[in-house]
Amino acid sequence: MANLPDIFIWNALGANRIEHLAVDRLSEAFEKTAAPGVGAIGIAVQTGENEHDEPTFVGVAMIHSVSGVASGTVRASFRPVYRLRTPVPLSEVAASTKILSDALTIPPKFFPSLLLRHVGADVIAKLVALDPGLFDWITQLTSPPRSFPPGIEQARVEARDAVRLAAQISDIELPADALVSDIEGVTDEDLLETVVNSAYQVDLEEELLPLDLQRFNRKLKGKQVAASMSVFSDKSREHVLSVVCVNKKPLEEEMGVDLFYWDKVNDVFTFVQYKRLEKAPSQSEGLYEWAYKRRGELIKQLALMPRSTKIDRSSKDWRLAETPFWFKFVRGDAAVRSDGQVLKGMYVSADWLRLAIDGGDLKSGPKGGFRLTYGNAKYIGRSAFTHLVARGLLGTSSSQSLSFKRVFRSLGKDRQVILAVKSEWEDPAPIPSPATSTNDSESARPF
Repeated sequence: MANLPDIFIWNALGANRIEHLAVDRLSEAFEKTAAPGVGAIGIAVQTGENEHDEPTFVGVAMIHSVSGVASGTVRASFRPVYRLRTPVPLSEVAASTKILSDALTIPPKFFPSLLLRHVGADVIAKLVALDPGLFDWITQLTSPPRSFPPGIEQARVEARDAVRLAAQISDIELPADALVSDIEGVTDEDLLETVVNSAYQVDLEEELLPLDLQRFNRKLKGKQVAASMSVFSDKSREHVLSVVCVNKKPLEEEMGVDLFYWDKVNDVFTFVQYKRLEKAPSQSEGLYEWAYKRRGELIKQLALMPRSTKIDRSSKDWRLAETPFWFKFVRGDAAVRSDGQVLKGMYVSADWLRLAIDGGDLKSGPKGGFRLTYGNAKYIGRSAFTHLVARGLLGTSSSQSLSFKRVFRSLGKDRQVILAVKSEWEDPAPIPSPATSTNDSESARPF
């Protein structure tokens, strides 16, 4: 396996969590003089409870970050973590070659041991031979990422952010490798497939998506050729987040991202459309600002978003803002600046934007040109937005579902629509025994 990073052996205090809980991230403290570097691969070893128990390899992890804890001590964050299919005894690996037998020793706790490059490669090769899935995992993490034209890369960054936003609202932690960068050689996919790791992705039959969309509105008859879905659950298995690519478009045709978030538990919709700010000269000499100047595009999109005509029937239906439609304005260079974290931006209410456009309140550009900026927009940040949606203070009331029929048909024509559904966990249907199975029994569906 070419281009491997540094490889070290790590006497893991969290070995039990890797082996029995299948965690995909953890952290441990190390002496500062023995701290592994970011991007290195650690082979986790579980030592026995007494001196007669043989150490075993239980997993492989990548160092995500290293930070100081106290004088002389650092904390290393491991993510993602790959659990080996079966724990591998040290003797089985060490006996594979004379070199390993002489060079492979287990370090004391808090002191990871950096292996010689050829020794580390031999250990990984032995583990891959025993667990072929490890090869794909390391390849995904260490291969050069795919490169895309700026517009496509921007759409990918926005799609990643939409998935993270839905997970944050749902209070569901995504797996550590769910948003790993794509590698060269993968060409036949849609946008969602380049965002969510294939390990969590399932291709669904043609009938699934139209059936699910009808749950939003019983009169809605959608037509969808195919869909891709990824399903994530919270740690307590009380809720799941299902992320669906509604319109499977080739990546090369992608122009932008929309997010429909449905809290199925409380039957609440929220819609977020991403818009890109561009750098523009500021009124202040020698400075610039990030602005959105395409007034006609906003008017077109707002026309597709129904105004609220709801009447609050109960306290459960009350919302802080009447509209469930929001725009997220992000910098147009987000793809260049992306560090794998969430995108900073402005969450702007569609209702406020209508009033501001109609009232001429956004004519702050040169010669009175249209310009929406951080300085003249009424907006909220990501933390406030996710909190308000999660607490049921934003989104649709129970009487607004019919409004989404036209939205589904119109908004996703030339943009990627990511549908994120938070629902209650349901155990899969038990497999019938041969004695009770019938030819007409249906297989369990993901929803």
